[in-house]
Amino acid sequence: MIAKRISPNVVTYNTLVYGFCIVGQLKEAIRLLDRMKLENIIPNVHTFNTLVNAFCKEGKVEEAKIVLALMMRKGVALNVVTYNTLMDGYCLVNKVNKAMDILNIMSRQGVVADVRSYNIIINGLCKVKMVDEAMKLLEEMHCKQIFPNTVTYNTLIDGLCKSRRISHALKLVGKMHDRGQPPDTFTCNSIVDSLCKNHQLDTVVELLTKFKDQGIQPNVHTYNILINELCKSGRH
Repeated sequence: MIAKRISPNVVTYNTLVYGFCIVGQLKEAIRLLDRMKLENIIPNVHTFNTLVNAFCKEGKVEEAKIVLALMMRKGVALNVVTYNTLMDGYCLVNKVNKAMDILNIMSRQGVVADVRSYNIIINGLCKVKMVDEAMKLLEEMHCKQIFPNTVTYNTLIDGLCKSRRISHALKLVGKMHDRGQPPDTFTCNSIVDSLCKNHQLDTVVELLTKFKDQGIQPNVHTYNILINELCKSGRH
């Protein structure tokens, strides 16, 4: 580009930053910020979000916060993607309370949380067995008219199943369907796995028939769960 006297712009550098990030060369990605400064190219929210995301995915939340501080010093406003990325980073290292603090900060800063914001926190809470707190967030979503999607429900159903609260999970499957989010194969597998672990094979057969009637087809994982339980119980 330079040889042909074509000047790089912020989009060029964003592409390079992304490229270095996806191959794990974060130091090189950060060095590009210095290069941008030398060339009077101002990084934008996308530049910083890419870097924050890369550090968070590697569990380096403190380094991600340094990038955020630089972002704010440069007067680049944090958006919902920035906050979601940071919350996801905290959840990856099981610091869910920190992630919930970020959700509150978002609100105070006037940045509106979206369904992904809540899905991140709900997933984080379910991972650390705080399913009741996750269920409260589902109600908060309804109050704020943020509509849960299939990912929201599946995460909660899986969390309830892993906490051996199968009756609550089945009720949520019903609510999910009533609210226009039809269950899918992931929903089916979470329920089947939980029922099999409780040796409720007859209920599994009934449920699979019901799911098939709704157009949900079991996959290889569904059958593997079922075969494993049949073998354990001696029912071939």
